Amino acid sequence: MDLFQPPELPEGWHERERMLQEENARLRRICASLIERVESGGVAGGAPYASFEHSVLLAEQVRERTEALQQALVELHRAKAEAEAANLSKTKFLAAVSHDLLQPLNAARLFASALDEHSLPDDSHRLVGHIGRSLKGVEALLGTLVDISRLDAGLLKPDIAPFPVAQLLDVLAEEYRQMAAARGLELRYVHCDAMIESDMALLARVVRNFLANAIRYTPKGRILLGCRHRADGLEVVVGDTGPGIDEAQREAIFLEFRRLGVESSEQDRGLGLGLAIVDRISGMLGHPLRLVSRPGRGSLFSVRVPTGRQRCGWCGHHHQRRARGRRLALRGSRSG
Repeated sequence: MDLFQPPELPEGWHERERMLQEENARLRRICASLIERVESGGVAGGAPYASFEHSVLLAEQVRERTEALQQALVELHRAKAEAEAANLSKTKFLAAVSHDLLQPLNAARLFASALDEHSLPDDSHRLVGHIGRSLKGVEALLGTLVDISRLDAGLLKPDIAPFPVAQLLDVLAEEYRQMAAARGLELRYVHCDAMIESDMALLARVVRNFLANAIRYTPKGRILLGCRHRADGLEVVVGDTGPGIDEAQREAIFLEFRRLGVESSEQDRGLGLGLAIVDRISGMLGHPLRLVSRPGRGSLFSVRVPTGRQRCGWCGHHHQRRARGRRLALRGSRSG
């Protein structure tokens, strides 16, 4: 064998070499195009593959921020749980303390009443009367705070049952008609025989606050108590011809210790807690509240209660009773 003589190449080798060179060149062009696209889509002025490095860094930052956010959420849930526990402890403590304070206040009121029955000078009688009214106001305040505390602590459980709405409203109309007459007001009551489902005692508390506020803040005119049939229930309505409520105050009056900016006697000043209790009770019962008012013309407060059914004594089935729909109108207080 001649070592200096190159070996003979197989037939067709040159053609295969040419094709491989062309394929190599094509692949190089594709690779260069891909690198150009990567660099053009990366950070401006960056080096080759800068976008890849930037993406890795961004992913790391996202991971760190996600972990920090999760930790913050854990701390927020822990703080919320601690705040709820502290609020529950506060309401229970307030309920207990207020209940204990009511006992000596009741005794003080009894002593004041006994003292008022003795023969005293006129000035002393007036002082005893002031003492009795002051003690009554403090007792009412503490009793209301107890009710709010029990509502906030979830200690009051509603007893929902069907009953005729007239069973509640007839009694309230008779009771507050006398109170309205003592203030020179007329109480109009529209009877309704519909069945509703609610807690009678708690619903009575709501309507009583509506009526008490209407009488307290209406200097002259009329008070209206009645019902309106709605597609989703029965709306118990209390309207008045009082001074009305500005739109800016319509949410604030349902907060604690908020009173309407109208004149009232010192003896009959509200505590600013009635509507706050109304708001809590209606929320617990799931009865929506509604307020319609026109300044200078009057206000209309209402609570919407689900209709109920009454069990028939003859057949044992439940039948729904509906009164013929009555349109309630109160001149000077209806605003749509």
